[in-house]
Amino acid sequence: MGTILEAINIFLYVYGVFFAFVALLGFGVQRNKERSYTSGSNILPEDITVLIPFRNESENLPALLECINALKYHPYQFIFINDHSEDGSQALVEAAKETLPITLISMEEGQTGKKNALRAGAKRVTTRYTLTWDADIVIAPEYFHRVAQLTDADMYILPAIFTSKSFFQSLFSFDVIVANAVNTGLAGWYRPIFASGANLLYSTRLFEDYDTHAKHGHISSGDDTFLLHDFIRNKADVRLSTDTRLAVKTEVPASFNAYFSQRLRWVSKTNALGDWLNTLMAIKQLLLMVAFVALLVWSAMHAFWFGLVYLLLCKCLTDFLIFSAYFKQTKQLRLLLLLPIAELWFPLYSLLLAIMVPFYKPKWKGREIVSS
Repeated sequence: MGTILEAINIFLYVYGVFFAFVALLGFGVQRNKERSYTSGSNILPEDITVLIPFRNESENLPALLECINALKYHPYQFIFINDHSEDGSQALVEAAKETLPITLISMEEGQTGKKNALRAGAKRVTTRYTLTWDADIVIAPEYFHRVAQLTDADMYILPAIFTSKSFFQSLFSFDVIVANAVNTGLAGWYRPIFASGANLLYSTRLFEDYDTHAKHGHISSGDDTFLLHDFIRNKADVRLSTDTRLAVKTEVPASFNAYFSQRLRWVSKTNALGDWLNTLMAIKQLLLMVAFVALLVWSAMHAFWFGLVYLLLCKCLTDFLIFSAYFKQTKQLRLLLLLPIAELWFPLYSLLLAIMVPFYKPKWKGREIVSS
């Protein structure tokens, strides 16, 4: 049993040191960086055009349109791009045009998908900055008041927070929060490795110069992360914010099938990115997860129940100490109550993802996802 306990201690040490450096200390470095975001010339709301692609979002658009109506400050305009919706989405936006600075365009036949929708909207943008939102978000009335306190940069990765109404939705959101914590830490030390198109602000001119859509347009998802790496490759000034006053909120998928399909879409684009840091982090995470599961199985096979419980408790405590600062910053501290369950759930679903990626063909809005 001594050998197993020694292996457990080595794992806990390596795991704790690695993520404490990346996520905890990196989070502190990133927070210091963010204090400089208010120095310089401010980004004015009238310098921003918001692009909102949508397809069959009649259930979500009323909440977004209500939020837009409640805004204390408006950007130059909102451009809604209809991706061949088959429900009442277009009619909802048409009605809102009467009282709000909204332009509605529809994609041409043969043009489909979020990437093409965003680029159809981009042709109409005349402002210095472009902001992309998803159609299923909600925002606070003070959103653009806070945006106006940011200073000029080439790109801002702004917070997108998942909300949940049930136990399973809370569990489904856990890995995203942890991934965002790691991404924030990496942004502190070096640079971020992914972004969310649900809340992404960038220079319109540089988008036109840097966009490599022709190389990855056939891949259904990843409009946000591919664009991030276009900017990074050109050494642009890319900034990440953890300020919840700049956050948009969106609900976690309610069903396991929707949740699993969403994660498969996210995972499937990793190889196509060709980003060494993203790949390196994925490999390290995979190795640590495999080691964790192997130690659990090893302990159980030898009926070393003390070692099994010791490993679980110590990993829970380690993760709590490492990630609680980020959970608190994003006002999701209560979700840490699910940590003991998440410790076992995350390896299980990650293994399922790894097995299913080559075979499962996820769909989004009735369309098959192309990932390579």
